Amino acid sequence: MTEHDLTTLVRDHVASDEPPFALSPDTVVRGGRRTVRHRRLAAGGAALAVLAVGAITVPQVLDGDTARGHSTAVDPATAAFLEDYDAAQMPRILEEESRAVFERSVEDLGEATFHAGDNQGAALPPKWWDRASGMTLSYGGTSDHRLSVDLAHARSEAEGSAQRYCEESLEGGFYLECAVDVRDDGSVVISNLWALRPYGGATFMAVERDQLATIDPDRLWFERRVKVIKSETFVTYVSETVKASSEQAARAAFQVPQADLAELGTDPQVVIPAPEPDPASGCPGFVLPGTVTCGTFDEPDAEGGDGGPAGDTGPMSPGVEPSPAG
Repeated sequence: MTEHDLTTLVRDHVASDEPPFALSPDTVVRGGRRTVRHRRLAAGGAALAVLAVGAITVPQVLDGDTARGHSTAVDPATAAFLEDYDAAQMPRILEEESRAVFERSVEDLGEATFHAGDNQGAALPPKWWDRASGMTLSYGGTSDHRLSVDLAHARSEAEGSAQRYCEESLEGGFYLECAVDVRDDGSVVISNLWALRPYGGATFMAVERDQLATIDPDRLWFERRVKVIKSETFVTYVSETVKASSEQAARAAFQVPQADLAELGTDPQVVIPAPEPDPASGCPGFVLPGTVTCGTFDEPDAEGGDGGPAGDTGPMSPGVEPSPAG
């Protein structure tokens, strides 16, 4: 559990109507985790603030060791790519790599949308792409079938036990499916299926399994997503999102094999270097000048970095909580 998650749990408990200490520690933690999940389980649209990194994922409520066999060292192929990294080439590279995979099963991908974001998810102009904390390439725009590749440096998205990540998400009803695969190179691949519903403008909120029957079928979406942990701070998300009235209808609508999602997520070229801390703003990564002040910081977290303002925007916001629905 990250420091941000712990702070949220304590704040929510203190602000509750329950008398002090009326709940056991386990009950408080379970309730807090549910609150954090609801706030952060949102998926963004194309400019995906997937980068505001807080909205595209199930919150990290895991402590302890990482998945067995998980290495925090970058594999040789990825390290070789980073040695000659050129941010200006990333839109082309991401499109070439993603089309090579997606076009095996999707007849017409249409145009791709690229987004490079600062530590808070704000879109960066090309001159600052080399300082991005995350990048997104998506297909489908506002259609009922969307594909997305999201790259982000966020330590709390990469830490913790992957197996417990799945177990707790399944137990809480946030995921309909979840599986973990540790590759020979040490990277961890987490595959999941979850239900979503529109939340605000271009974002989505996760729908728990036991709430599916209460949601208007016309407002239901489903996403099959692969999360790849490549280092102690870097994660890649590859997702296919469809509008469907039921889980069964969604399974029939999915076009990209899960193995292909994992192949793209583990591609050594689908990566960006870790951003340097930003002395001007005090943020763990660069932010657009004059937009945000993070104050002091230690380690970046999944919500925009060390308690930075763009963190708790509700479940993933235009990208926060990377659930690439766009």
